[in-house]
Amino acid sequence: MRILYASERPPYPCFLGGAARCAHRLMQSLSEEFAVDCAAVGSAEYAVTPWGHPPPEEHAALGIRSVAQPSGVIDCGYPVQLLPDFFDALESFIGRFRPDLIWAQLEGAQQVLMLARRLGIPGVLYVHDAETAPNELKAMGRLGCHVVCSSEFLANKVERIIGRPVQVVYPASDWYFGTLGDPQGSVLMINPVKVKGVETLLEIARRRPEVQFLLLESWKLGESALHSLQAQLAALPNVRFHPRVSDMRAIYQQARLLLVPSTWEEGFGMVAVEAQSCGIPVIASARGGLPESVAEGGLLIQNHLDIDAWLQALDRILDDPDQYRQWRQAALVHARSTRFTPRDCAQRFLAACRAPLPSMGPFARGRRWLLDRMLRQRG
Repeated sequence: MRILYASERPPYPCFLGGAARCAHRLMQSLSEEFAVDCAAVGSAEYAVTPWGHPPPEEHAALGIRSVAQPSGVIDCGYPVQLLPDFFDALESFIGRFRPDLIWAQLEGAQQVLMLARRLGIPGVLYVHDAETAPNELKAMGRLGCHVVCSSEFLANKVERIIGRPVQVVYPASDWYFGTLGDPQGSVLMINPVKVKGVETLLEIARRRPEVQFLLLESWKLGESALHSLQAQLAALPNVRFHPRVSDMRAIYQQARLLLVPSTWEEGFGMVAVEAQSCGIPVIASARGGLPESVAEGGLLIQNHLDIDAWLQALDRILDDPDQYRQWRQAALVHARSTRFTPRDCAQRFLAACRAPLPSMGPFARGRRWLLDRMLRQRG
């Protein structure tokens, strides 16, 4: 079987967000354990959050085996390539690779799935983001593709929109097993931007000056955003800022607790399970998929704007050493759940992609006929 991952957002290791890391770990398992021939392509012109090719000194940490020259194809156990003029180049790439399945997610997913349909290749949409517009989801649902979501929360939301069942495949959690957090370390927050709740974190830090906090950049902060954050941190000597990194192990080794004070609905919250795999308990907003990623390995804040609730949860986990050891163990147990093992995730993904699509009634068939006609006219 040959699977092509195609997204306008660059794939791992050119982009290190949670959805990209989830896809990478899944393709690794598909390649190594199920003999699936995978390839990943993305846009060379993506500029929303620029990353680019990792420098050679980061290759080992990122699992990069080699980079072919002059093509720039990256070997991550499967080939990764950035395509100039992405949508124009994608059809030619498909013709050369000849995939049995095209996997689309995030930016450009609708265009990728429309191309797959026009070429007669089955498609799968992997939904990671709760912010996808309902009209866009409906349009993709009508393309006859399989639909997979990274949490039950997302699956329920998407099912209501597209009107048919979808499958859940959680991100794998085995990235950092063997790396342990520091019980005397800092309270960590990853991605200090507004929608991730940085203002909540800063207020917690103001009211707990005896606690050390670490803010790790994830989305690249622009010059003005970085300057604004640094100005706020000047009054908070108990808060350190660290630029984004390729290898998270060095960060998790400094942490005793992860805070995820998101103000928006997280699709899943991959950082929670990653931290738990290091024995780091999590306190998170009860938003979106975070209740699934945290579960028994931490605490949830129902009103994410209630600073007192955050402080009470912080004290509950950190003040009693015996209780803290129990929270560490609970975090590890949750991260080791079979729901998050790479092999099981890959099995569920393959099963979802091989499942028959639901039959359509006359009304849906009529709408499908109109859509097919539009696609033929555009093609």
